[in-house]
Amino acid sequence: NADYKRADGKNVRTVRDVIVELDRDGNVVDDFRLYEILDPYRDIVLKTLDQGAVCLNIDAKKAGHTASSDELQSMDTHDKWGDIVGAGPGRNWAHVNSVDYDPSDDSIIISSRHQDAVIKIGRDKQVKWIMGAHKGWSDKFKDKLLQPVDSKGNKIVCEDEYSKCPGYESDKGGFDWQWTQHTAFRIDSKSKKGEIYLSVFDNGDTRGMEQPAIAGMKYSRAVVYKIDENKKTIEQIWEYGKERGKEWYSSVTSLTQYQDDLDSVMVYSAVAGMQFDIAKGRPVGLPSPHIDEFEWGAKEPSIEIKMTNAMGYQAFPFSLQKAFEK
Repeated sequence: NADYKRADGKNVRTVRDVIVELDRDGNVVDDFRLYEILDPYRDIVLKTLDQGAVCLNIDAKKAGHTASSDELQSMDTHDKWGDIVGAGPGRNWAHVNSVDYDPSDDSIIISSRHQDAVIKIGRDKQVKWIMGAHKGWSDKFKDKLLQPVDSKGNKIVCEDEYSKCPGYESDKGGFDWQWTQHTAFRIDSKSKKGEIYLSVFDNGDTRGMEQPAIAGMKYSRAVVYKIDENKKTIEQIWEYGKERGKEWYSSVTSLTQYQDDLDSVMVYSAVAGMQFDIAKGRPVGLPSPHIDEFEWGAKEPSIEIKMTNAMGYQAFPFSLQKAFEK
């Protein structure tokens, strides 16, 4: 929204928090105003984010630093607006980085990086469910939060308001949420009305709703979840990446996407190996992105391509035949 009046009377331009639907001719059909649908003042994730690793706004001088409540609140006093991390309309509080459509009930599924949440919203602009740690959500959204379960449907209990789950606590892995995630995509061929298979790239910053004692402890994952929309439960059915640790960690961008024609999962860890010299406030060299493809359910990739000193937002396969067909 280019001219939104906040509750405090200030007019601002909202940032990355409106989804617009267009027809083939470019006419606006509908819009989803997230600053009205969600809570733009939920700041618990913003206070945990590594301020040096925000997509499109990487600032090595802020690497390893987080924002305090006082710093976030002072933004209103000093009129700090724009594409910067902060709470409330007029700042990058949502950071939506993917939108997918569910034809079974005419809804959208969004990935909100700065809320550590994947959220399904209906045509009526009502939240259907929220996938992510329960911590920090107001009472309005409590009944929308998904409950983790195991393969037998048994409830999985997580500590600290469901922000620290077994996969976070154990080196062996297990259920965990997605953190500062990208590309939350419905796997259409495996999903049906009321049951969704969802692939996502779990970047891993803010994992457990905190920063680790040592930055090198961070890791990313490619994950597939199954959501029972009627029971409001979520099961993690596949993961990869925790065992790769720091060298596969991608703080920003990246992709996990199912390939229907090959029954495989394509994964792109975009800035793997990116290093920062915190003392000098600058990156050291370029990252080494990894492209991996997995047969459905496989624990190891069928193929891995590692690039050196490269940079790219996303990588995805496409058909040359289809690209050049009339």
